[in-house]
Amino acid sequence: MLSVETLATIMVYGFITSLVYALYAEGFSLIFGVARMIDAAYGLWYAAAAYMAYALVSFYGVPIVITVLATVGSLFAAGFVYYWSILRRIKEHIEMIMTTFLLALVIQNLIVLFFTNFPWSTPAVFPGSTIVFGVSVFNQQLSAAVAASILLVGLWMLIYRTKMGLAIRCVAQDVEAAVCVGIKPQNTMAIVLGMSTALAGLASILVTPQSTITPVMGWPMLTLAFAIVVLGGLGDYRGTLIAAFVIGYVEIAVQNLISPLYAGAASLAAVLITLWLRPRGIFGRSVEH
Repeated sequence: MLSVETLATIMVYGFITSLVYALYAEGFSLIFGVARMIDAAYGLWYAAAAYMAYALVSFYGVPIVITVLATVGSLFAAGFVYYWSILRRIKEHIEMIMTTFLLALVIQNLIVLFFTNFPWSTPAVFPGSTIVFGVSVFNQQLSAAVAASILLVGLWMLIYRTKMGLAIRCVAQDVEAAVCVGIKPQNTMAIVLGMSTALAGLASILVTPQSTITPVMGWPMLTLAFAIVVLGGLGDYRGTLIAAFVIGYVEIAVQNLISPLYAGAASLAAVLITLWLRPRGIFGRSVEH
């Protein structure tokens, strides 16, 4: 029988997990919605941010605020330059996937080169714990949830309340029409790729403290992002947000009621069931190729 304590744990940790998942997956959703591309390197941007932040704080003693700004800024610049220098010249989807997959391997091997293949334990930025609805929650996780919620609201305002967001939505809906009203699609897509890599970095900085980081940590995160975005509907902000909560709560429920070993399989099963009932996802729309 489900106890009150277990239910409270599922509700609290499911909410915290879902917020961070949503922030992470929105970047992946943004790429597909605007550039119609699947970034196979997305999970490795997540890993790169974790190692960069760890190195700045642990090796060089850089303050956490400067570390966050430097890491996120570097990832934005890397994504922007990568799109503008290479990806904008590629037209075929399969070539795009293979190119980003190659980038993922390059990033992973650079991590191994500079940090070795051994796992690194990262310290908590906010040590200690707080009781939330009778559940003990690490302050690191609580701060991650608060930051993720603020960033998600900020991202929504950027997309739906600014001129840049209007340009992004115009390019996502109709590239030719966007050109007719003076929008430069290639510039917009480069900015979007920079934003997506920055979001991956932000999610990594929120999650990886008080945990273990490895060079291959990006691959499960890529699978997670893909599952959430497909479940929510490719390129849809609302759908990605709702799908992140579905995946987050399913994983936490399975971890507490069955076993942590089955959490990943359960979330993928939820995706498959939803797609069987609704092939385009929760808020999916058709895509013109």
